[in-house]
Amino acid sequence: MAGRARVAGQRARGAGQRMAHDATQRWRERTGRDEIIYLVAPAGHPNYGDELIVRTWLRYLAQVRPHATVVVDCHSPGQACLYFQDDHPRVLFVDTLWQLTIYADRDLPDDVGVPPWEWVADSASRLGGAPRLAEGVDLLRRASTVHLVGGGYLNALWPGQVSLVTGAAAVARSTGARVVATGHGLTPVFLGARGDAFLTAASAFELFDVRDAASLEVLAGVPGARCTGDDVWLAVPDVAVPCQERHAGPLDGVALCVQADLVGDFRYAGADGVAALAGFVRDTLDAWEVPGDQVTVVEGIPGRDYEVPELLGDRLAGATVVPFLDVWRLGMPVGAGRTWLGTRFHPHLVAAAAGDSGVAIVPKPDYYATKHASLTAAGSKWTVVGGDGEPAVPPRPTAGGFSAVDRERNVAAKAALAAELYPRRRLL
Repeated sequence: MAGRARVAGQRARGAGQRMAHDATQRWRERTGRDEIIYLVAPAGHPNYGDELIVRTWLRYLAQVRPHATVVVDCHSPGQACLYFQDDHPRVLFVDTLWQLTIYADRDLPDDVGVPPWEWVADSASRLGGAPRLAEGVDLLRRASTVHLVGGGYLNALWPGQVSLVTGAAAVARSTGARVVATGHGLTPVFLGARGDAFLTAASAFELFDVRDAASLEVLAGVPGARCTGDDVWLAVPDVAVPCQERHAGPLDGVALCVQADLVGDFRYAGADGVAALAGFVRDTLDAWEVPGDQVTVVEGIPGRDYEVPELLGDRLAGATVVPFLDVWRLGMPVGAGRTWLGTRFHPHLVAAAAGDSGVAIVPKPDYYATKHASLTAAGSKWTVVGGDGEPAVPPRPTAGGFSAVDRERNVAAKAALAAELYPRRRLL
């Protein structure tokens, strides 16, 4: 009798445990606790635009997928953790796919017998291809969605990064995960075998969204091709807002955000590169009769965006400086009536979306001309100079940035895409 009672008790406990397990599974399915959203991005450098795109998606997912595990796979996960750790309640930072990509591009032995992008595709999609990264590969293979968030990092300027696309596509084929890309700029295009590999991999994506017409042309024939603009449009209602009370500096002056990277092709007054940019900025400020103490220097990449201002020396005497960390923590100093003069794409987008006037300088025509043109095509009233030949100093613009109608249209297109990819869960 005692034995039968023990068996009955064990059966009852087993049934109870199974019921509890089933209830837990139903709860997990309902709340999304088992969902792994795997974001791939060039984050942690830092670069204002790249970091803002990641923050945009993390904060959006915190609203619609707060119980999902969100993984950010980037080249600098330690620094990225510092920038984004509070942007989603269940975020992790790894560098698995980036490690594979960088190794294949730089160090893959010649006798492997396959191109680097094929080696990454194989190693990312199965255990054993890269044993040291087995834990990371296993996490990647358990992803529900692999999402290459936007930016300008998938093109011929960084040819090795085609492996991010082939790796993500291979994981999707192997595990059945959904693989998507949003807000990409694909010019200048991958060439030769890399270009073929890119298009083949892109065809495996459920959706491959780009930010400009030229990039959409690159995807001709790719079933999931879409064009809804840059990913930062999703964040514009939060970031393109006046925040002058959080920043020092004069109003109605000039905001200067000029890079020193990717500027070797810029020519002006017999100089090239950084020296040419400094000369053009000096002549523009002179023509506009803007004294140094009416200039606010805004940093998009720490260190690199000081090189041109340093060359200008006393011409910027009394200028206010807004370092990257203040931009990141307090917001871009937009919407205060300043006229912008700069090279960087995302400051153009955010400042113009806040209604500021500006001049966008194209420092590298085969890359930045398409980027800035995508914003004027979307409604920005900024003047763009330097895309074809040596630029002429333009008059100081007063037309503003995006109209309210154009701003809302661009925000709505990206918001609709985000809702399609990650519809808000209804918790029962």
